[in-house]
Amino acid sequence: MINSNAAILITGATSGLGRKSALNLGAAGRTVIVHGRRHEAVDDTVHQISKAGGTALPFIADFNDLQELNSALENFPNLPLHGMMANAGVISRQPKTLGQSAQGYDMTFAVNVLAHQLIFMKLADKILENGRIVVVTSGVHDPRNQLSRFARVPGPQWVDIEQLAHADKTPPESGLSNGFLRYSTSKLLNIFQARILQEQLSHLDVFALNPGFMADTNLVHEVPLFFRPLLKTLGQIVTPFVKNMRLSSTTAEDVRSLFEDSKWKNKGFAYIDRGEIESPSSTALRDDLAAELWASTSEIVKIQLVSNK
Repeated sequence: MINSNAAILITGATSGLGRKSALNLGAAGRTVIVHGRRHEAVDDTVHQISKAGGTALPFIADFNDLQELNSALENFPNLPLHGMMANAGVISRQPKTLGQSAQGYDMTFAVNVLAHQLIFMKLADKILENGRIVVVTSGVHDPRNQLSRFARVPGPQWVDIEQLAHADKTPPESGLSNGFLRYSTSKLLNIFQARILQEQLSHLDVFALNPGFMADTNLVHEVPLFFRPLLKTLGQIVTPFVKNMRLSSTTAEDVRSLFEDSKWKNKGFAYIDRGEIESPSSTALRDDLAAELWASTSEIVKIQLVSNK
């Protein structure tokens, strides 16, 4: 085991892929730092890992509030880190639902992008040599993803960061009133974050993971209403035969492998799909957009932290 005495932080570790990944890594002997926003859910996941003979510690913070998250990070467990899995995320249940974070940012942008940006800024340089970071993105970031288009999830739309941060104030023609567009855009931004992280921390391997559409997780409740009955009825049956669908147990095993298996050493940055290195969209490979995203979100985070002093 690489960095065998070091821990892995998993955000959004109390349900779905995050929980299964935490249980897998705990069972493999890795100390897991379990993040969630609800004490009961975090305690349950920690208990299940401990019950199976593993070691787990709680990390409770609401990603909807950057200042609360920053306060929680001040008391982050004092352990060496092998890596982190940036998994927590939200998607609007209704296309026209915006929602705002505690600091007034669009909820999807705040949780999926800004909160992880703060964590990267605070913790990434604490990861040991040969450590690994897994950033959970999605195939919806790619306009070529046929399942996403069939499910009426639009491809991402790059606009000014201020517009993404304040989607409720953008003109109708921007399209940002569509919650699914904001979600697919956030997943593009997650790839940008992963790429810049690896550039800055060349001693680490950073993977942008497409988990696929996992029909056995809570995401099934977030797709358009007309599509849900089909997924609930046929999801687990057809998953092996549909390119962009997965079971969370399969993807959780991919996560374990990315953190623990030697075959992933010295890969630098890689986009992972079905356990293989693939190419993300051409937009996701644009250096100028990645640099702009990193600079802008870092500035937003710094402003919020200064304003809290």
